[in-house]
Amino acid sequence: MNLETLRSEYKGEGIENLPADPHRGAEMWLEAALKTEAEATAFSLATHATDGRISVRVVLAKSIDAAGVTFYTNGLSLKGEQLDKSHVAAGVFFWPTMHRQLRFEGTVTRVSDKEADEYFASRPHASQVASAVSRQSTPLDAYASLLQRFEAARAEYAGKPVPRPPHWGGFIVAFERVEFWQGQPSRLHQRLLYTMQADGSYQRTWLEP
Repeated sequence: MNLETLRSEYKGEGIENLPADPHRGAEMWLEAALKTEAEATAFSLATHATDGRISVRVVLAKSIDAAGVTFYTNGLSLKGEQLDKSHVAAGVFFWPTMHRQLRFEGTVTRVSDKEADEYFASRPHASQVASAVSRQSTPLDAYASLLQRFEAARAEYAGKPVPRPPHWGGFIVAFERVEFWQGQPSRLHQRLLYTMQADGSYQRTWLEP
């Protein structure tokens, strides 16, 4: 298959006026993406094992704020185990309608149990049940067995709150390196890198496309 025929011409507004704080810039871009993109909160999360192997998957962000990007998952999953061991991650949002990418790298921390409890309680009941029964990333003999566990748990918790599993919680990826990528005609894309300094401020550097 010749993929060259699938090329599209990029065209986006300039990013010279992005704020000095990348957290605010990221919030602005997400707010715009929520108006145009089908899955604006989805981003690719990269983690690594102790042997150096890289794993990547798409997860949903629950917030972008002064702390960084927050998402929730099963802490016993492959990504959860890798994050708890390495404490670092990288991610990228891709918003094709706006011809934008937002790349970020940084240290990973856990959200508090209180925050995890509050968010878990806000989820749809069926999603709570699914989180309670899923043994994420472990081998499954047949999908039907998972459905059986799910239906049994849903019947058990019918009309009752589902307690948050102790292994289920949130992670925050700090903004230590953040790159704003804006597509431009002729592939002369704009790339602006923010690098955190020792005092918490950010150095801005233009990168060649």
